[in-house]
Amino acid sequence: MNKVKMLQENFKYLIALLSVFNFLLTPIHIMISGFNPAYIVVVNYTLVILSSSLIASIKTSKIVTYILGCLTLSTIWLEFNNSDSKSILICRLVLSLLLFACFCIILVRQLLKIKEINLQFILGPILGFLYLGIIGGTLFELIHFFVPSSFELIKGFSGFSFYYFSFISITTVGYGDITPLTAPAQSLTLVMNIIGQFYLAIVIGVFVGKYINTK
Repeated sequence: MNKVKMLQENFKYLIALLSVFNFLLTPIHIMISGFNPAYIVVVNYTLVILSSSLIASIKTSKIVTYILGCLTLSTIWLEFNNSDSKSILICRLVLSLLLFACFCIILVRQLLKIKEINLQFILGPILGFLYLGIIGGTLFELIHFFVPSSFELIKGFSGFSFYYFSFISITTVGYGDITPLTAPAQSLTLVMNIIGQFYLAIVIGVFVGKYINTK
């Protein structure tokens, strides 16, 4: 039992990172498996919640993430069974936003405690970057909900399209297949572009600083 806990402690960032990558591949899982999309989304989301909660060193933080996670999973399941319910959609988006914001806060607190360059220090910022992209996707989806004409979307788009757009925004790739049309959507896109660039600059600066200090 102690060995399992030790492995979890040593590789918790890697476990969380792999689970989030797996979550981003959900559309591929659905396409390949042929299973009910609801099952795959709930399973992948559950893995993200359980693995990300490993990062929290305080019991209260773990409990908060579990509560928010269970509520989010409940709204996801309800949304699959009540696809026309706007209230359930709003609850799902708000809870998802709170959940990943909570993960980000926990991650930052843990990274500040690391005094030397190790595997956790390297993987932590990558995980934070993925959390940032998911938060952006949730915000884009919220804007689209309140103003459906906010984006020029690709044919056959789904909710995942907003998360795709979020990641190409923070990486400033800009394929042009999804275009923000309204001022709020354009404003959020600008904010995500700026945050993405500053995030990378800050992470590189901190990494170099710690490397110099260890030398």
